[in-house]
Amino acid sequence: MIDQPLSVNEVLRHIQHDFLNQLQLIKMNLALDHVEEANQLVDQLSTKYQRFSIINGLKCAHLIEWFQTCQWRFPSITITMESDISDSAPTEWDVPLRNYLESSLQSVHETIDPFVEQNCHIYVMSTKQKVEIAVEMKGHFEKSDFSIPIQSEDLSVIHEEYSDTVWRYRVIGSKEGK
Repeated sequence: MIDQPLSVNEVLRHIQHDFLNQLQLIKMNLALDHVEEANQLVDQLSTKYQRFSIINGLKCAHLIEWFQTCQWRFPSITITMESDISDSAPTEWDVPLRNYLESSLQSVHETIDPFVEQNCHIYVMSTKQKVEIAVEMKGHFEKSDFSIPIQSEDLSVIHEEYSDTVWRYRVIGSKEGK
């Protein structure tokens, strides 16, 4: 895990490395006449970059940066994302949301079993009425007392399941009156 934010140069290097890896896979599949697999890789790559474009609709710079770099900062955890963003999030929630996500992944990362696949799925929704971030981590990690409060009175955290193999929670904020 990388504790410090990534520099622009490091981010660009990661992006180029990932993109070149995907191009190599596509090229290999085409060379083997596996056209369907090559098309699937192109679709996956396109979906990934569309998701990142949609995430920008949150208009929360720190949170967006976290979403776009977390897979490189936590390389031992496979992170996938989905989003449904039709309205931006309040900017005062930017840092508290980013900090809570960072703290939760750090707490898992510090105790993971290196011989078990670790997965984290993040679903982000932002509408005119609310912002909701649902996180589900699966793998094997030590269940510890994760009681870090979120740094905003407008946001609440609901822990739906918490064990040494699954951690599922949602961070919810109502935009009513914002």
